[in-house]
Amino acid sequence: MMYLNQYANGISVVSLFWGLWLFPFGYLVFKSGILPKTLGLLLMAGCFGYVINLMGNTFSPHYSELGISGYISIPASLGEIGTCLWLLIVGAKEKNSFDGNA
Repeated sequence: MMYLNQYANGISVVSLFWGLWLFPFGYLVFKSGILPKTLGLLLMAGCFGYVINLMGNTFSPHYSELGISGYISIPASLGEIGTCLWLLIVGAKEKNSFDGNA
């Protein structure tokens, strides 16, 4: 059981980095114009969801029993899965640049 508890602690630490990378990624998606801006907003909101869940689990022993703990991670899930599906189904739209070298 000690090893399982240590594994759970390690996953908690890693989830901080899983969440923090979503903010710059979401910002790039939002500013790029290649993917929908909604996905960028969901990814940036998902960053805060990961961090809030980590802090809640760290500082409150019964955080996972609260009803809100399950809903906080929804923007991250929608943003990540939505980005994958968008790229698989629709693809990235091509930016037209008219630089005169055609």
